[in-house]
Amino acid sequence: MILCNTEDADADALQWVKMMYEKIGMRILEMDSAAHDLHAAYVSHISHITSFALANTVLEKEKEDNAIFELASAGFESTVRLAKSNPEMWVPIFLQNSEYVLDVLTEHIGQLEKFRKHIANGDEKQLRKLITDANSIRRILQ
Repeated sequence: MILCNTEDADADALQWVKMMYEKIGMRILEMDSAAHDLHAAYVSHISHITSFALANTVLEKEKEDNAIFELASAGFESTVRLAKSNPEMWVPIFLQNSEYVLDVLTEHIGQLEKFRKHIANGDEKQLRKLITDANSIRRILQ
């Protein structure tokens, strides 16, 4: 549970809310709303945009529904799982948090461009480095 701008909350109400969430086993994190929006863009919003874009890429390029169904592995399915999310929820999130979403999207496109460049150049060493660097996410997400 992320509680934002707790310094603006009534102290008794805040204590009650924290107690309620702790009783049901929630881990509570406090941060200001701007930090929340920034971090959410990096760990949630970009995942959804990437999933939507990958799904659209496959749907645009792969006109054989059966081929998608037959060839898609568990990795593909888990990667595009978020593409099934409701646009009524995500359009307002992307637009209301556009400053941070655009920042993370620019970084993500830059990362994709690095992969594109090294694949196009046949640069095995740099491609391996990009993947090895990405593998370090294991220390955070286990």
